Amino acid sequence: MKGLDKESLGRRIAEVRASHELSQEALADRLHVSRQTISNWERGKTLVDVQSLASLASELDMPLSELLGEEQARAAREGTEAARRELAIIYVVQALLWVPTIVLDLTERLSGVNMLWVWCALLVVCAPLAWRAWRLERDYDLRVTREVVSFLETGELPADDGRPEGHRVLEFMGAIVILFILNALLDAFF
Repeated sequence: MKGLDKESLGRRIAEVRASHELSQEALADRLHVSRQTISNWERGKTLVDVQSLASLASELDMPLSELLGEEQARAAREGTEAARRELAIIYVVQALLWVPTIVLDLTERLSGVNMLWVWCALLVVCAPLAWRAWRLERDYDLRVTREVVSFLETGELPADDGRPEGHRVLEFMGAIVILFILNALLDAFF
């Protein structure tokens, strides 16, 4: 994304922190992160996540657009839109792969064909997609399905107050376990 690189954003954070006469330690305490995290942001070693960026703007009583500067704010909006599109594509692709495979598995079981190779191939294809979806959800601090749906529909990021703990990766892993249990049960009875 043009304009929103780690180095320029880090310099901007350092400038704003210095203009508010805050040390890295003081800012880290206010944001509930380590001083090393602030240092890494400012030196451009790591990119600040969206939630921390919003918290930083809130702690410094300034709009996010002012904190980022206009070019960085535009790049952040474009990045959010790109993440929304990518996440939507991942979910559509996974649905297009999983649903027909489950239906095929049920119909093939009745004829006695072994579908293990199909399930293995599906896992090889879907695992990287699931990993990327999990990374995007984590980057945008989307913890439950309701937050993911809201983000996909409106681009709205979740508020911090009263949010459930945990993460969707547990839901995904639970769904995979349930599918394999159902598969084993179908093997036992058919």
